[in-house]
Amino acid sequence: MDEIAPSEHAAVVRMRAFVPRDLRSHLQTTSIFVALALLWIVLSFSSPYFFTTSNVLNILLQSSVVGILAAGFTLVLISGEIDLSFTSVAALATVVSAVLIIQHGVPVVPGILLVLGVGAAAGLVNAYMTVIAGIPSFIVTLAMLGIAQGLAFVLTGAQTVQGFPHAYDVIGQGKVGSIPVPVFLVIGVYLVLTYLLSHRPFGVDVYAVGGSRKAATLAGLRPGRIVMIAFVTSGVLAALAGIILSAQLDAGQGNFGQTNLLDAIAAVVIGGASLNGGSGTFVGTAAGVLMIASINNGLVILGVSPFWVQVVVGLIILGAVMTDRLVKGELHLRQLVPLPRRGW
Repeated sequence: MDEIAPSEHAAVVRMRAFVPRDLRSHLQTTSIFVALALLWIVLSFSSPYFFTTSNVLNILLQSSVVGILAAGFTLVLISGEIDLSFTSVAALATVVSAVLIIQHGVPVVPGILLVLGVGAAAGLVNAYMTVIAGIPSFIVTLAMLGIAQGLAFVLTGAQTVQGFPHAYDVIGQGKVGSIPVPVFLVIGVYLVLTYLLSHRPFGVDVYAVGGSRKAATLAGLRPGRIVMIAFVTSGVLAALAGIILSAQLDAGQGNFGQTNLLDAIAAVVIGGASLNGGSGTFVGTAAGVLMIASINNGLVILGVSPFWVQVVVGLIILGAVMTDRLVKGELHLRQLVPLPRRGW
């Protein structure tokens, strides 16, 4: 048999990377939007206040921070890794913004660039320890979660720093017409990432690396570089989410955004991204973010305790993962009700 050149290997890997995204991924994304539409219909009948213009805009605004966090998490997950540090990096970003801009008088634009640099640095550390040191990303990012959280408290003495200038607050509180500025920011992020993953070679390489690291390496790809870009992007997006959050609240604090971890993970899993890597879309994640935001909003309108909202989100994560495994044939219904066996 003739040997296949590395470039031809890469072409094969890239062609295979498109297969799961063409049919099953589209069907999965469509089903998510159908479920979202049904959810809106149910909530609309349950409360006359749900499907109003003001509440829909409120849902979009509430989902902006989680949406940006979920976008970074999606990219890392597709590449075959996991990032648990993004909410703490976002909290650190709110604090760094407050310290630089409020306490030290750094102009808004340079201050924002420095904060994005902090996010990129956190992502770079995650990537270095994962790719170069070979430590599992779960452990690395769990450690970074604690490091970023601790630094956020150290920088402010666990105090809230507030009083951003108006030019900064516009990022989180401004509107273009009746649409909040954060909504435009999150739409822009998703459009750019969707373009990169759907129409550029980088996107195909991300799917290939996440699908099979060994096959991608044999095909001439550089998995380490792809993973590094994914982590750095996640860090930058976490910092951007922190900037938006601090602008919305006009303050920086080490605890900001911690409740968003569960919502972001739930949105990505609902959106169809596999925890094993190699699959997922930003369109699906966007639908998942809207679904989680709608559930949170709808239950609050119906007077349900916010603690029950966390229970519902947790159950949704379990249900989404089980459904994904059932669809892929990795789990069968008979396994869920095991019969008594010898030695069981």
